[in-house]
Order: sequence, then structure tokens, then C-alpha cells
Amino acid sequence: MLKSILVADDDKAMLNLYTRIFSSTDYTISLASSFAEATNLINSNDYDLLITDLMLEDGLGTELIKMFEKKRDGAKSLLVTGSVEELPPEQRPEVYLEKPFKLEAFMAAVTKALT
Repeated sequence: MLKSILVADDDKAMLNLYTRIFSSTDYTISLASSFAEATNLINSNDYDLLITDLMLEDGLGTELIKMFEKKRDGAKSLLVTGSVEELPPEQRPEVYLEKPFKLEAFMAAVTKALT
């Protein structure tokens, strides 16, 4: 069964990058360019993994992660951000990557989350 991933990022260049990264994989992806759009997708679909930026124009990725984890027991998420230092250590998720990330490290984190 194909694994389904929701990617939330308000940077169009990043969304394009994610599209290119996942185009050669067996994962299906949905893209959200805002907190509101991601919220609607989380509420209306089942995803195996949420990949989100920390700072979205209309909300925080950490709040999306909480919502995602509340909806689905054992849900996995990955925070990708250029500004993790803006979060106090106790609010940082277990798994996060800093931008710019190395493709190998990113795919390793995705694979680990989905296994």
C-alpha cells in the first residue's frame, strides 16, 4: 500500500522542491501552502506522515503537528525549518531538519518515519 504524505509550506519554491523529490518515489503527496489549507486536508484525509515548515503565514507548524497527532494515534511528523532556534527546546519536536537540508538526510528521516 502506498504511503501518503502531507507537505505544508508557504514557500512555493519549497513546494516545488518537495514535488521533485517525491516524484521518483512510491509515496503519494498532497501539498498545502498555508496552515488553513493543511488543516482542511488533515481533517478530510488520512496521511501517514506530515512534513511541515515551522513558520507558515497563518500559523505554526508545531500546531499542525499537534492537530495531526491528535487525529491519528501514532502519527508521524517531520518539521523542516530554517528557524528552529525560535522555538524553546521543550517545544521542539523529536524529529526536525534545518533548511537547507541534505537530500540524503531528508529521505532518511522520511523513510524512518514511515517504517
